[in-house]
Amino acid sequence: MRIVIDMQGAQTESRFRGIGRYSLSLAQAIVRHAGQHEVYLALNGQLTDSIDGIRAAFNSILKSDHIRVFDIPLLQNVESWSNLSAEIIREDFLASLKPDVVILTSVFEGHWAHAVTSIGLHAKSFKTAAVLYDLIPLIHADQYLLDADLKVYYNRKLKWIKQADLLLAISDSSRKEGIDHLQLDPEKVVNISTAIGPEFKPPSLNAEKIQAILAKFKIHRKMVLYAPGGFDPRKNFDRLISAYSQLAENLRAEHQLVIVSKLSPSQRAELNAMAKLHGLRDDELVLTGYVDDEELIALYALTQLFVFPSLHEGFGLPALEAMACGAPVVGSGTTSLPEVIGLSEALFDPESTASMAQTMARALTDEVFLQRLRSHGASHVHQFSWDQSAKTAIQALERLHLEAPPVHSCKTDLLKALAQTAIDTKPSPAALKEVARAIAFNQGGPRRQLLLDISTLVQSDAKSGIQRVVRSLVSELFKQDMGHMVVQPIYFEHGAYRYANAFCEERFSQTTGVGDATVDFFQDDVYLSLDLNMHLSKQTHHLHQNLRHRGLRVAYVVYDILLAQQPQWWTPENGTLFLTWLRNIGEVATDLVCISQAVAEDTAQWFLNHPLRRRDGGPALCHFHLGADVGSSLPSQGVPKSAGDTLSALKDRISFLMVGTVEPRKGYAQTLAAFELLWDKGLDINLVIVGKRGWLVDTLVDKLSKHPEKHHRLHWLEGISDEYLEKLYEACDGLIAASEGEGFGLPLIEAAQHGLDLIARDLPVFREVASDSAYYFRGLAPEHLADAVLAWLALYEQKRQPSTENMRWLTWRESAEQLIKNMKLN
Repeated sequence: MRIVIDMQGAQTESRFRGIGRYSLSLAQAIVRHAGQHEVYLALNGQLTDSIDGIRAAFNSILKSDHIRVFDIPLLQNVESWSNLSAEIIREDFLASLKPDVVILTSVFEGHWAHAVTSIGLHAKSFKTAAVLYDLIPLIHADQYLLDADLKVYYNRKLKWIKQADLLLAISDSSRKEGIDHLQLDPEKVVNISTAIGPEFKPPSLNAEKIQAILAKFKIHRKMVLYAPGGFDPRKNFDRLISAYSQLAENLRAEHQLVIVSKLSPSQRAELNAMAKLHGLRDDELVLTGYVDDEELIALYALTQLFVFPSLHEGFGLPALEAMACGAPVVGSGTTSLPEVIGLSEALFDPESTASMAQTMARALTDEVFLQRLRSHGASHVHQFSWDQSAKTAIQALERLHLEAPPVHSCKTDLLKALAQTAIDTKPSPAALKEVARAIAFNQGGPRRQLLLDISTLVQSDAKSGIQRVVRSLVSELFKQDMGHMVVQPIYFEHGAYRYANAFCEERFSQTTGVGDATVDFFQDDVYLSLDLNMHLSKQTHHLHQNLRHRGLRVAYVVYDILLAQQPQWWTPENGTLFLTWLRNIGEVATDLVCISQAVAEDTAQWFLNHPLRRRDGGPALCHFHLGADVGSSLPSQGVPKSAGDTLSALKDRISFLMVGTVEPRKGYAQTLAAFELLWDKGLDINLVIVGKRGWLVDTLVDKLSKHPEKHHRLHWLEGISDEYLEKLYEACDGLIAASEGEGFGLPLIEAAQHGLDLIARDLPVFREVASDSAYYFRGLAPEHLADAVLAWLALYEQKRQPSTENMRWLTWRESAEQLIKNMKLN
């Protein structure tokens, strides 16, 4: 049996209340006890704030591809075409998952949130079960359904409840309400009960923690605690405050009445006015406002007495939570609360302030009774468990499925159903567009897309090392057999992503589509930022977050994090830009794909030191190695006329090559100073620097430009082509990699391909790339490198220097294949 659980009950504002707790906990328990049954979750893609938390809650128990996201058009009033079409679109999406049974965690969603529920619009292609919490608004319509729009909304939801194939009641009381007030078949309403999470237990609190929480909420006497789980008339605040005011003066002097609830300013003012009316002193009533679970559990454990005076509940979860945390509990003897509390002498008449005051006074003065409440609560809570609720629910679903399995081939014509709805409501063009957008997302594209973000390359190919990587990987990924997936380079411009069709046709001779249309993102697509687009991070951050929420993998290639580790090597502006990018990708990414193991380790450590504000454990890290066949990286062409003289001069003596942008971390200043020492000692050797001018190197550039060895034994070549660089590799004897930090070290491989020997700084990443094929040095002083060159020259004369002959590297094809494999894209 395939079970699909609609999780909107854990997505709207209900997630902050009992319905949200119930929806999440029941779904988790059903997943744990599913056995041979398949379970999928359906999430509303418009309710993005809740999606991360739900994914995190199921991270270890449900495969990520069993969490599906659906879209709906923007909603208006209850009977607008947008809302009516949203109901049809949602059910069509659910049907596309081919469920045997769909569980609605909460039917009554959508009046105050962008949620939509319905039952039975999809020609019975699946059975539907719905959780029944209570029918309080129906039973007390004179209090809850005075607003005409709300009444229309509620009655429409009741219609869906009646059409459900099965109702899962949260208590015996709510089951009876359904049977009595909706005339439901008793066989179709099953009490699966309720439970609480494992976090609700007596906490370990030291004196410091106790003092901190009491001080935070200005509690300085013993507590009489009420956690109502909402704010409406049935919560019986007025009678509770009145009953509390009737306690003996000595009891009031020793206690404070503490109400734990998220309150609006007007609600706070209303409760304070009640307290004043009943003669409570200023500090006798404490209104905590919203508290998190840890604080709530502590307050449960610390209270002298927990009182639950509600007039009507579907279950009464706070009473069970309080008992589980060790609190003595008294409460109303109405609706579901007797089965929750389970002790007749702990019950009072919620409509009688005298009865309520008498029960509270007894608990606060009779130590034997108080201890009996505690011990009873501690044992009674074990009668309620999510595991048992889930098992009962699954058994009921199995019986439902066996009655008459749904016919999956019986499928409503979506467009026909929408057209019929449109006849009556006359939708606007904007509403039609919204509906089309939602349908397109839910149905998905013809093939999954691997969306390669190459924004920086499209806007300006600066021929940097990173952009060489981007060109190479795009070219090779086009050649890969991706099976079910199509490669689509994209770029960001004017607030939107576009397909880079024109660029790909010009640069790669690839026809990927007509025109640079706006990108259509679909669930299960993979967004991969190949380029380092940190200048776009602020503009794209929210969009990337939305992509992840809607079920796309969002991945970034990380070339290095040196800007975060060594900010002094860059301008403050670049440092700030990079840190913003790094934090943003950490918050958004599903995957970070590093170009070496060393970068992966650095990145993991950085996020360990700078924790993310995420509940899902953060992005997955993997790494791959770059390729090194220049011919496959679309090399630039062109050799200047002066090249002949330069190449000839290099062949006259031993020549050392350095490749990379002239910037502080690359070690050019140390290397130049080392060679000056060597030249002063009479060594006749060349130093060749290939790299454009970078930042924070004005002094070095001035020295290079005016150096007496310029064009003699010192050569600085800026902005040269890949073709010219190839010739320089062939003309030189060794490569010096003096960089103080790198993400990979591509020049080491390119040098090895041309038979050059390597003198490299002893960095983990250089060891990863070159292993024992390089001569390594340490130290930042010119003498350290000069000594290393001398030592290498001595080995060179004896033909004993480390050789690159057996050094291993990847082609760009192999690099692309490794990327695909390590990201599990095929």
